[in-house]
Amino acid sequence: MGNKDLSESPEERGDAPSASKISAIAKCRGFHQANQIFPWYGERDAANEGTIRHKHEEDQTPLDEILDPDQRFCADRCRKALTWCRDDLGLLENQTKIDREVRLWWDDKWSGQLDYLETWSKLVDGKLTEFAFVADYKTLRGDHDPAPDNIQLLAQAVLVQKNYPNVHEVFVALIEPFQDPIYTTASYSADHLRGRGDWICGMVDEATGDNPSRTAGPSQCKWCSAVPFCPEVRNKIMEILYTTKLMRTFPH
Repeated sequence: MGNKDLSESPEERGDAPSASKISAIAKCRGFHQANQIFPWYGERDAANEGTIRHKHEEDQTPLDEILDPDQRFCADRCRKALTWCRDDLGLLENQTKIDREVRLWWDDKWSGQLDYLETWSKLVDGKLTEFAFVADYKTLRGDHDPAPDNIQLLAQAVLVQKNYPNVHEVFVALIEPFQDPIYTTASYSADHLRGRGDWICGMVDEATGDNPSRTAGPSQCKWCSAVPFCPEVRNKIMEILYTTKLMRTFPH
């Protein structure tokens, strides 16, 4: 199950879209405004549990102080995966700056809260060059797109390039302690991220404009508050029922 993002404070991000929702907005421009209009009626236990586990990583709670065994296992695997990623990047011996749960903005259009951000500089061909590493934790047992295909991670990398314009390359990792593999990685050049930033801002403009289009689908509808009221969802359900009836009536 994925996370219903309750950890991000509405006071912090206001009415602006969040990077954690860009994937849903990419598939349904109406997602953002729909979730502002309609309250969430679903369960919150899983989301609250995810928030607790993220808090352990933000605070780096010692493992022997995490009493719940599932939470302790999650924290242990998250930290091992992060260490392996940092080792691959040669960061264990370098001087770096680490920020946890930092919020970055693209002007006042949209923002993202990054679980983990690490920045550093090193000499490349005799020139001091800046780099960044972003890690995103998925602390529950849901399935997520791996790092190279993960739009939320891409959006976070875009925000890093926007706020750290001298960064030459952004490395990203999706850490999933209950999956195999427990992490996947990707990297993006500054030029690529600038182009993707324009693409995301275009989607955000549509999502926050008048009468954004609605498109039903399993991933974007999963955490949408408007599902019980959405005509596109009703149409999709009727389409599925009609197709199922045809298949039963005229089996191959």
